[in-house]
This record gives sequence, structure tokens and C-alpha cells, in this order.
Amino acid sequence: MFYYFSRFLVRLALPIYLRRLAVSNFDKLPRNTPLLLASNHPGSFFDAVVIGSKLRQPIHTLTRGDVFRKPAAAFWLRQINLIPVFRGSEGRQYVKNHDVTTRESHDALKKGDAVVVFSEGVCVNEWKLRPLGKGTARMAYKIWHGDDPLKNMVVVPTGMNYEHFRGPGKRVYMRFGGGIRMNDIQTSPAEYEKWLREFNDMLEVRMNNEILTIPAGLPAGQHKMLLDSFFTDCPVPSRGNLLLRGIGWIGRTIHRPLYQAFKKKAAKMTARTVFYDSVLFGALMYIYPLIVVLLSLMLGFFAGWEAGVALFLGLPLLAWFGARYR
Repeated sequence: MFYYFSRFLVRLALPIYLRRLAVSNFDKLPRNTPLLLASNHPGSFFDAVVIGSKLRQPIHTLTRGDVFRKPAAAFWLRQINLIPVFRGSEGRQYVKNHDVTTRESHDALKKGDAVVVFSEGVCVNEWKLRPLGKGTARMAYKIWHGDDPLKNMVVVPTGMNYEHFRGPGKRVYMRFGGGIRMNDIQTSPAEYEKWLREFNDMLEVRMNNEILTIPAGLPAGQHKMLLDSFFTDCPVPSRGNLLLRGIGWIGRTIHRPLYQAFKKKAAKMTARTVFYDSVLFGALMYIYPLIVVLLSLMLGFFAGWEAGVALFLGLPLLAWFGARYR
């Protein structure tokens, strides 16, 4: 229930947080088929938030295992369908958990849900595909060729592309590439290491086709030119007429003190990490509705419930106008 409630909030909040979200080839995703989405990972937890907002079926996301070590955190992370992945570098005691991760992913796929795996293994705020680990290949191998195989599973190369990596007002272009099916791999499953290499080579090519690549240190003008060219199919929305821009200004002015408080707290909590967007969006998504409800109840108590209802509906609407018309 908490997962579905969170997805409902995400679908309400993303149109306010993002300037534009475009999705390519969504209609070509196989239906009624187990989907393993192999994505790049430039935006931390926010990547899974955007992917899950568009898919029809629930998603389960493979996430670094160290964030599950505190029982309270593990409980809530499980409520939103996160599956821990422990790397061998974190300690030999976690190696046995690799099979547990695959089994949980297999069970999710078997019941019709989708599983998201970040094939680079780490999150870095940059515009390129980093070298792929073998985790996605190993998982695909076990699901296709292990116990109780799911031979119809499709691995979908997924590209998450951001206009920038810090804060709201950005365009995001999510692109789904051509799926990899079991029979696409020509190497015999008996040649395990060679099979993994062929899978990874194929996945890397198909992921790169969906990902914006901007070399580090590129001059600002060339950087902007590459961004604008890639985001041609994700245009900036029209600014609207003078009236709409005026309502947008009112919405931004009313919300600015609250947003600045959230922004300052998120920056402090995530200093020198890649989690700024995830923490800021999560805080706004869960806490802002509570603030709206409390303010509406207070106004309704003192000024009448008609005024309370008007505030309850009006504040989020003004927030949307503020984000949409600027």
C-alpha cells in the first residue's frame, strides 16, 4: 500500500518538479512479459522514481545494500520495493546475498512486475555511460538459464538523460532501447564467462544508443549545443500568455520561502554526495502535502471549511503554475 501511495504522490509531484519529462519508445515495451530494465545511473534514487512513474506495472529496484543496514531504514525501503545488492568489496559475509538478490528479482518478474538494475553499478552525475559491471549479465543468465527459468524475460536497455543534475526545473528524457532476448545471445550458456562478455557487449552498445554523451571539460557553448540537440524531442513548454505568467509568478513567490527551507536542508544533508535531487524531491513529495493539509485544516477551523478546501486545492495548483509558466 505504501508503494502505491508513493507512486501516486510521485505522479502528482513530477509535473511540478520537472520542466518536462519525455519518454521514447514507451509504446514499444513488451506487454505481459517480464521486464528487466538495465539503466544507466546518473541521478541516484531519482532515476528509479522517474522510471516507476511511467511504467504500468510496479517496479522493484536493485539498490546498494549498505543503506539497508539499519532496521528502520530497511523496513521503509522494502515498502517501496527496493532490493538490496551487497558487493563482495563490502565484505565476504555478503557474498551469499547475491543469490538472494537474484531470487527476489526472479520472484518479482514471475508475478509480472518489472525490475530495474543500474548496470554501471555506481551513480555519478555525468553525461556518459560508465563501464558496465557483470551484475546485470549474471542476473540475466540466472533468470534465463537457472532454476525455474523465465525464458520470455526481456532485458530493456534504458537511458536516463538529465538537462542538469541539481534541483527542479529540468528536462528529463527517458529512452527505452531495443530489448535483448535469450536467443539473441549466440554463445552457449555452457561457456559462462564468454556468455557474460557477449551479453555485456550487446547491452553496452544498445544502452549507448539511448544515452547522451558529453565529454568532460567541454566548453559551455558546445555543451549547451549538444544538450539542445539531444533534447529536440523534449522541448521546453510554452511560457504562456501574460496572465498565465502572472499566476506562475504568484505561485513561485508564495512557495519560495518554503522551497528555500527544503533546498537548504537537502544541501546540508547531501553535501559532497550525489543524493541532492533524491532527498529534495523526496522531502517535497512527502512533507509538502502534510503542510498543505495542516494549513488547510487550520484555515478551515478559523475561517470556514470552504476557505480550507480552497487552500487545499489552490496551493498545489499555484505550485504547478509556478513551475509551468516562468
